[in-house]
Amino acid sequence: MLLLAVAAPRAQNAGTQPPSSALAEAERLLASGQAKEAVVEARKAVEEQPLSPHAWFVLARAYTEEGDIEGAIKAGHRAADFAAVRASAFYNLACAYALKGDKDSAFKALLGAKRAGFADRSLMAGDPDLASLHNDTRFVLPLERNYFTLKLKDGTELPFSVDLPVNYLPAKAYPVLIAPGHGKKVEGNWGGLFWGEDTSQRGWIVVESPAFLLPDPIGSTSQLLDETARRYRVEGGKFHFACYGPSSGPAFGAAMAYPARVKSLSALPGAPVTDKSEELKKLRGIRVSFIVGQDDKIWKPEVEVAYGRLQSAGVESYLEVVPDAGHLLQPMFGGEFAERLQLLR
Repeated sequence: MLLLAVAAPRAQNAGTQPPSSALAEAERLLASGQAKEAVVEARKAVEEQPLSPHAWFVLARAYTEEGDIEGAIKAGHRAADFAAVRASAFYNLACAYALKGDKDSAFKALLGAKRAGFADRSLMAGDPDLASLHNDTRFVLPLERNYFTLKLKDGTELPFSVDLPVNYLPAKAYPVLIAPGHGKKVEGNWGGLFWGEDTSQRGWIVVESPAFLLPDPIGSTSQLLDETARRYRVEGGKFHFACYGPSSGPAFGAAMAYPARVKSLSALPGAPVTDKSEELKKLRGIRVSFIVGQDDKIWKPEVEVAYGRLQSAGVESYLEVVPDAGHLLQPMFGGEFAERLQLLR
């Protein structure tokens, strides 16, 4: 199933050129099922506006509809060069490679799509173009997300969601990640871009909730941990925390409040709000990982200072500065963060 472009890429054509009439005609022909004619018009469009992401994107779609998989792959890679359509272009490339029978390239394209922000698990699961990948272990998707509501001691209702590992066994203990999130069903969101199926495929339980952002984040998180431990077997009896931005201060605070219950804390990016050495020493015994973009002008200096303070306080901590990344750590999408979690176990 070919995706349409997810952004409004026409506005990003070279210079101030208006959209190509050939491009509009190619789209019209595609919509009416005239793929062969659409290819002709789309080729005119890329000749007229070679820096138009939408023109290359439509050309790749037209080639696929026509059955020219090699043409679709060539144009698809060109489309994926443009940020405006990258996620959808990579997804369509995965479909083209899967139809060709090139599984390795299909999975690489899917990884590219996820790193560019593609997170539609339902489409992946039901797309007939990806049918040839379904029996490959690299494609195995987790069970359906579970939604719950926990009534806290102060009467507040805390929504939380749970992603269970592939082939989950109730009697088995699993590493459990506590992460910020809606905790309730939100259209188009499944497991976030840092974890989701990538952690489930690696045998993790992921619990998402807004607990870190409630008025009493320490008390709320403590009760969430109790409820999670009641429902599932937690590996080593300790949890792993993930946080970013505004949720990072409360996450560090919760970890300092009950360090015996926390195995690791990953900030993507983030930092504790205190600079007091005696408070930071409470994190001893917890593996703290700071991940920040090289071009994140706001968080990078703060994270580097926090890392130095934790090192001085004797806390096992790590700092990763991601090259060519800003505040949104896209290089950590598509399994990269999940791999780092494995190292913190």
